[in-house]
Amino acid sequence: MELGFRAVEANPVTALARPILQGLVDAQHDTVHLGVRDEDAVLYLDKISGSRGAEMRSRVGQRMPLTRTGVGKALLIDAPGQWADLHDRDHAGPVTAQSREDFLRRMSTYADAGVAWDLEENEVGIRCVAAPVRDASGSIVAAISMSATNPYMPAARMRALSGVMRETAHAISRTLGHQVHT
Repeated sequence: MELGFRAVEANPVTALARPILQGLVDAQHDTVHLGVRDEDAVLYLDKISGSRGAEMRSRVGQRMPLTRTGVGKALLIDAPGQWADLHDRDHAGPVTAQSREDFLRRMSTYADAGVAWDLEENEVGIRCVAAPVRDASGSIVAAISMSATNPYMPAARMRALSGVMRETAHAISRTLGHQVHT
């Protein structure tokens, strides 16, 4: 946990993204996360709780599996060669079952759309929409997500939030020097 907090403090994307993410929470009322890839896990750099009262188990400085979180899947959008191996590693043991074929199909769809969804793969009753953040070179350096409980995150809202999350990620990417082409 201590190493996680050191990484949070050392990463400039946290400070650059914070005001943009706060605006997103103010407008949408749901919890947002900012995370980075730390080997084969997501490391949460920031979390701003929404006003709907839902509490997720995620915490700043915590690590979670890449393939079961929206942030993690968004971080993997540009890495199709890693999807199968990471799925097999993350989905070993007693977790919410998702076949490799289903996961690969969804990841391909997410890569095409530029956003990823968590459909309760990480936490029962919690869904989220996530998007990658890119630096000046175009590389994915972080990802953001908006999370809510099922009643506040039906499929129609997830589709609508996909554009919002993509645009929010673009805004953060621009602060990192990325030239966003829409």
